[in-house]
Amino acid sequence: MDAIDLDLFGVSPAPAVYDGLAGRPALFEGGAAPLLDIKAQAPLDPFLDMQAMLLEMTKELRERFQRFQSQKALAEEDADGAQDEVFRKQAQADAKAAIEAVSLIVRTLEKIDSLQRTLLNARAEADAAADGAEDEAALAAEFDRLVEDRVKERLNAAKEDWMRGLGPGGDAAARAESGP
Repeated sequence: MDAIDLDLFGVSPAPAVYDGLAGRPALFEGGAAPLLDIKAQAPLDPFLDMQAMLLEMTKELRERFQRFQSQKALAEEDADGAQDEVFRKQAQADAKAAIEAVSLIVRTLEKIDSLQRTLLNARAEADAAADGAEDEAALAAEFDRLVEDRVKERLNAAKEDWMRGLGPGGDAAARAESGP
């Protein structure tokens, strides 16, 4: 153990203890302190995080699906060409295990697809709900405008009727009392 220089591997023989960088004042001498760079962190959108995770899972499962398909094909070839009964049974068992693994991967991919669809529907509903509040405010404003327009039309119509009723000589009621 003395012949191995652990510093070459970045390993310290003393156990590491987090002290909040209080034990390393030399790091702060230049005025700059080491900080964790979080600029590259993904946006904090749970929909996007979940979608990214499901896409990664799909990619990995596709790779495994292809690998198990090729293992199944090789196991079936070995079983067909086997001279020994024990070797043939082992190859058949390998082929059966590969088929079961492929079946499990297919069911998992179907579940991931279902989750992605659910996620997209939830996202669409959330967007619709957000748009719904804006649409509701716009609808209320349009309703107020239509009511205002209708009130102005009725008021103008009533004013015109009243003005026609007055005629050239003044008030219609005064004319009716005085006679023709």
